[in-house]
Amino acid sequence: MSRRDAYPLVHLSLTRKLLASVGLLAGAALFVGGVALSVLLTNWTLTLGGFLAWGSMLMKVRAYAGPWFHALFAVHVLSLLLVGGVAFRLFRRVALARRARAAVTGLLVGLAVLDVACWLLLPMLGLARALLGAVLLLLGVGLGYLVGRPLRDMWLYERWNAEGRSDPFRVVIVGGGFAGLYTALELDRRLGHHRSLEIVVLDRRNYFLFPPLLPSVATGAIETRQVTYPFRRIFEATSVVFRKETVESIDLGARVIHTRADVDEKSTALHRELRYDALVLAPGSDTQTFRTPGVAEHAFFMRELGDAVSVRNHIIDCFELAAQEQSAERRAALLRFVVVGGGPTGVELMAEIRDLIEHVLTVRYPEVSPEEVDLVLVQSGAQILPGWHPTVVQHATEQLHALEVRMLTGRKVQSVSEFAVALDGGETLPTRTTVWCAGVKPAGLLGAVDLPKHPSGRIPVEEDLRVPGRPEVFVLGDASLCQHEGRSLPPLGQVAFQQGTHTGKNLARLIRGEPLTPFRYFNYGALVSVGEHFAAIDLMGVRMSGALAWFIWRTLYLTKLVGFGNKVRVVLDWSLDLLVERSISQISASRQDLEAAAGDAHVTLRAGGET
Repeated sequence: MSRRDAYPLVHLSLTRKLLASVGLLAGAALFVGGVALSVLLTNWTLTLGGFLAWGSMLMKVRAYAGPWFHALFAVHVLSLLLVGGVAFRLFRRVALARRARAAVTGLLVGLAVLDVACWLLLPMLGLARALLGAVLLLLGVGLGYLVGRPLRDMWLYERWNAEGRSDPFRVVIVGGGFAGLYTALELDRRLGHHRSLEIVVLDRRNYFLFPPLLPSVATGAIETRQVTYPFRRIFEATSVVFRKETVESIDLGARVIHTRADVDEKSTALHRELRYDALVLAPGSDTQTFRTPGVAEHAFFMRELGDAVSVRNHIIDCFELAAQEQSAERRAALLRFVVVGGGPTGVELMAEIRDLIEHVLTVRYPEVSPEEVDLVLVQSGAQILPGWHPTVVQHATEQLHALEVRMLTGRKVQSVSEFAVALDGGETLPTRTTVWCAGVKPAGLLGAVDLPKHPSGRIPVEEDLRVPGRPEVFVLGDASLCQHEGRSLPPLGQVAFQQGTHTGKNLARLIRGEPLTPFRYFNYGALVSVGEHFAAIDLMGVRMSGALAWFIWRTLYLTKLVGFGNKVRVVLDWSLDLLVERSISQISASRQDLEAAAGDAHVTLRAGGET
């Protein structure tokens, strides 16, 4: 399998490493030596105030020892040229994303140019004297990174003795969710530089999806692309190989994975085989319908990006139809929105729907009275947010009441149709919108893997997350049944990414022939957003609700979002949402919708011609 070498500095010959290191250190020594000489000449103290006054100190040197001033300038420029000539060439080969590398390079070149300009303008411009010290300080920090990063890449990576192997040790990770992604990144950070190791990630999508923000996408609070990030960009500065393929089956005896690659709906699928030495199964989960009649056919889900887009379009459609509907019965069904499942996804989605309706839709559809809207949250348990701390549950419940959400707790859905939801006790809720957020089950792929399974469908694992009797197979995330302090860990994102990071470390130990360590889960707590400027959180024993909790909720989600560009765009979306009304333009993504739209346009044109 061909792959790009993301760590070329690690693989330089010893001679080239020594020469490059001498050049880097010589340039750094000249830079530091020039500063040290100026200290000796001016009795300057190395403090922050001293750095900021460096331009004035140099003017004193120029006044009573002109040749020394010119010598300092020459040494300073020579050090920048030497560091720049060697470090920039090496820096182009560090394991860093292309845009990040370009940003660092551009910033340092700009600082170097400004530094030299300030030196030249010292006698003529007071601003140059004031700026030079601050520029020197920033430039020194930047050059330290520019010198230190290539040295780290050349000398400080862990080594692994791969003697006796004719082919690379291949780790295959099935699934690019939290567990799979963090496993790949951690293993690459530790041993990805080694040419005798291959790390392959398989996923049917070509992007990482951040599910916690799907409710915000479903109501237009943030745009669709903000919750996705292409795997090939994530792995740009690594040696991880990504393949967009669907896993069909796994032959554990032969250690071979059978995959399918689909180009589009019309082309013939390409079937492939992939050998592995170590396997990480992290395929995620599917929606648990509990075999409730009609759910698969008539309910919306909230697991994929397309689900969020479909829910958003459908809500807008309901308001469009209700605005023209004369029948009170049909209007009531169109304006009743039912969410099944009182977990964090259901609670956040219901609160987001309320915000969208209250702040946007009722304003743009004056034909619809706010009193006609009926929001219903159905929960089979005795309370929403089952298993959460009672204080957090109470705060969230009170906020949902304030948002005029009807909570039907202790009620079970018997069936779902296109026009209604049937509950136990014979009650029927006429509605055109049912969103199912009632639970998850292991991904269907596990059924094609010959491993022992719990009645829940999950695969029991040992303390180190390996399958008993299969020391080369790890199972993570929603697919694993992992015991911690006598209880099974729930299918949560924080469980998945902690397992992923730990498995990356354990894989490095496995490859080096070292004993593996048991997984220890740390519960950071839970948090849920319940409408605009309100959240309820329980973080490491600290429980609060309100605007501050809402700010913490957003901050923590932002830190876990993948991609710097996505973080910036989400912050902009959240900021604009406070000032600018959300768009209610519908997004048509499917080919069938586009073809239907083209057909409608053709009919309209013909009708126009006839009239």
